[in-house]
Amino acid sequence: MNQTLLRFHRLNALFLALFILMHMATHLSGLWGIEAYNQTQSFFRLIYRQPLIEVLLLSSFILQSIVGLVLLVRGWRRGTRHPWGRVQLISGVLVLSFVAQHLTAMALARWGDGLNTNFYWPASVMSGAPFTWYFTPYYFVGVTALFVHLGCGLRLQLLRQGQKARARLAFWLVSLVGALLATLIVVMLLQGFYDIQLPAEWVVYLQGYLPGYQPQ
Repeated sequence: MNQTLLRFHRLNALFLALFILMHMATHLSGLWGIEAYNQTQSFFRLIYRQPLIEVLLLSSFILQSIVGLVLLVRGWRRGTRHPWGRVQLISGVLVLSFVAQHLTAMALARWGDGLNTNFYWPASVMSGAPFTWYFTPYYFVGVTALFVHLGCGLRLQLLRQGQKARARLAFWLVSLVGALLATLIVVMLLQGFYDIQLPAEWVVYLQGYLPGYQPQ
């Protein structure tokens, strides 16, 4: 049973990796400005917001989270003294928490408030305190943990092929790329590269959680 879950977890991760690549490309395009971000996102949405694909994508995220939770609980109960096992376990917990919060927030903003979750969605919660106190580490840790977890999976795959040196290199390379991407995303959303003026609807969105809030 455990091997079946692991096999599904790995195969489903390959499907989700395609979306993650598009998502990261969208964030990176934001380095060239808000319009570049929104245009890139609109282009990729032509693919992943097709009704059937979107249902498959959301279902895959939910199933991946459920299976991941089962594997995490089983791994936690077994315990592990191996450092690599601990890294995989901890990064998995962080990714699961990040995805659960991200999907919930997306659903509330998009379907609950009727907002277009474009560049201004993540930028809104990075527009000033007290939101930045939570969302700065949230984005950095979440993105970094995602790549660390992917690096763990790639490392195991290469180890199964007897490529020990490449396995270690792949882990560190993927993890460092993730940390770099996380840093760039956070700095961008904190207006490190250009000023961000939130549209009125996003200020109202934030005021729904903190009355009287004004971007800083």
